[in-house]
Amino acid sequence: MTDPRPRTPEAIIREVFARVRAGDPSAADLYAHDAVVTTQQGQRHEGFPAIAAFYRHVVENLKPQPHVETLYVNLPTVAAVIRAGDTDLRVLDVFTVVDGEIKELRICPPSP
Repeated sequence: MTDPRPRTPEAIIREVFARVRAGDPSAADLYAHDAVVTTQQGQRHEGFPAIAAFYRHVVENLKPQPHVETLYVNLPTVAAVIRAGDTDLRVLDVFTVVDGEIKELRICPPSP
């Protein structure tokens, strides 16, 4: 049986955004069970259940259409410049990827 999980840190991050764009809350499955997500408002979602709830809320209520414009990789850090849908709004998401799982995501506020 083939392992469906992406293998490289870059592929893992691209898969997160592909799932979010598709309205699929299983983006949370790419995170470690002890991972942390910190939003641009400073809210922390710690552990898999909280991250799964965060992604369910995001895809069900916000329905974002993020597009990865650029990835900057300096392992274990992968920074993604994201364009929000068809807007000019750009957001920086900074991930820490260890052993094929996301350990941390920091969503940075857009610059003015």
